[in-house]
Amino acid sequence: MTDSIDLDEIETESEDEPHPNRGDWFWRGEGDFEEENETLGTDGTATDSEPRSGPEPTPDPGETTPHVPHENRDKPVGLPETRGGAGGTSAREAAEGRETGGVPEEASGPHGGGADDMTMALTYEAAKRLADPGLVFAGATFADWIGIVGEVDAHVINAFQRSHGVDADFFNGTGTGPGERLAEITEMSMFFAERMVVLGCEGEEWIAEEAGWEFVPIELAAEKAGWELD
Repeated sequence: MTDSIDLDEIETESEDEPHPNRGDWFWRGEGDFEEENETLGTDGTATDSEPRSGPEPTPDPGETTPHVPHENRDKPVGLPETRGGAGGTSAREAAEGRETGGVPEEASGPHGGGADDMTMALTYEAAKRLADPGLVFAGATFADWIGIVGEVDAHVINAFQRSHGVDADFFNGTGTGPGERLAEITEMSMFFAERMVVLGCEGEEWIAEEAGWEFVPIELAAEKAGWELD
């Protein structure tokens, strides 16, 4: 019969001596603060028992830390270098202008400081009289901007544009009258031009008068431009 063995009497040897966890001197009252600092570096990482020897490894040039390129370090991140947004001055040009003390050129042309030549608005009733509204809107290159205004809701004008392949630059929305919409196009608007004309039917002169625009009957405009009317 096998004798019983008392496991408590078995002596085991371990080469690893237990080390206190970092901070036990504070939390548990075990260990010593100065002794812990000797085994842990000032940055809180464990130090090697023997000092390292030999030259420091040279970093691989292909493994550089991501950063803003040197030439852009004094500029905001994300600004385009070659051209600015919406045709504005690029970051590089702006920087060169500051360095040389140069004065930027005066803006000119559409949206650059000078008014366009013509903005034309057809009333909804006048647009419906066109035999081919899509052809008229696409071919009216003499006007810088073309819009549609009328005493109808915005979804009615949208449906008209979809069904005839028209892409107007502006139109009045629901709750905004045609004259009121055109009156909003002032010198501060991108649609402002030297000449602003309303093409409408008989009895719609009030729309142009309310906005301070020039009124031209659709029949006269069609005759001069060669448009066909229904």
